[in-house]
Amino acid sequence: MSRPAVAHVMECYLGATETFIHDYLAAFRRVRPVIVARRVESLDLFPVPEGASLHRSPPARGTPAWAAAAVRRSLSGGEPHMESIFAREEVRAVHAHFGPVACGLLELRRRTRLPLIVSFYGYDASMRSVLREFADRYRRLFDLGDLFLAEGPAMARRLESLGCPSSRIRIQRIAVDPSRYAARERPDPGSGPVRVLMCGRMVPKKGHAAALRALAEARRRDPRLELRLVGDGPERPALEKLCRSLGVEGSVAMLGASPRAVFLRELDAAHLYLQPSRTAPDGDSEGGAPTALLEAQACGLPVVATRHADIPYAVREGDSALLADEEDEAGLAEALVTLAGSPSWWGPMGRSGRAHVEQRHDVRALSTQLEVLYATVAETGAPGAGRWDAS
Repeated sequence: MSRPAVAHVMECYLGATETFIHDYLAAFRRVRPVIVARRVESLDLFPVPEGASLHRSPPARGTPAWAAAAVRRSLSGGEPHMESIFAREEVRAVHAHFGPVACGLLELRRRTRLPLIVSFYGYDASMRSVLREFADRYRRLFDLGDLFLAEGPAMARRLESLGCPSSRIRIQRIAVDPSRYAARERPDPGSGPVRVLMCGRMVPKKGHAAALRALAEARRRDPRLELRLVGDGPERPALEKLCRSLGVEGSVAMLGASPRAVFLRELDAAHLYLQPSRTAPDGDSEGGAPTALLEAQACGLPVVATRHADIPYAVREGDSALLADEEDEAGLAEALVTLAGSPSWWGPMGRSGRAHVEQRHDVRALSTQLEVLYATVAETGAPGAGRWDAS
């Protein structure tokens, strides 16, 4: 008997940092993913999983004009209508990735009566310009959509504040495959450098400026600390200037947008992992916690991070991670100095982080959980009564 098909609709298959989507698509065993994307890229990084199918489609009705224009520029053929794709693939449910994409599917939802599941990931529930543009459509989406997925309780509360019925929100944790990461205990470097790794696009919500200021303060007490940055983005020129003004340019390596193999080597070579995420001036926020935070813990790295979005939900504060409040650069510096000077903590913290990922963020267990949700929604049209589960 063939597996039932679930359509996964997204703007792009897949952005270079969207491992959190691909890991789920590759882990499904009970359902068959039918991927429908406006643009296709990064196939070298994210090959289409075995048994899945990939289709291109022009914008659905209701897609913003700026997105539709981008799609027209990028399309070079492919399927003209999502509805025909769904019929031919015998789709049983539709999973939209990001709120604005889901808004473009509402008319199709009405015509096909296929259940609609929506994942929100960050900017789509926090950036003020997006919330203004989609205010009316989000109200309709929350009225017509069947199930809304959040990575943790902070995002679930955010969706509630936007008007989403709590009975239709479910926690679906961000996931990785722990078997792909080798955990090891970091040795005491003695008088050698203490390597701190940070990974992410150089955009305001990632907190790179706070990372540099915290490093500068921490190095006054422990000059062994060095920072290595994987990622690129519009803030890079300003960050390079900040490095020079802080006098830490010799202790910061900006590696740019790097292949995944480079990131994995950096994880293995690092002693500590840093994630000082924050709410950006335009409201942009992490959707839950960066996937790299889970990857670092899977590798046995102690973490220094902020109490932002669902980061406290994705680590074990005091066990696998030391946390500071958003924008608390002194607190971040204190945590870096404390951990750099306490290598005997690294092993226990690394083991705690690895156990946390295995117990709560293993994609093999979480993909099964999501497949059960698909089946429930497809059969009943609703996930059941009760407030979202924050366990």
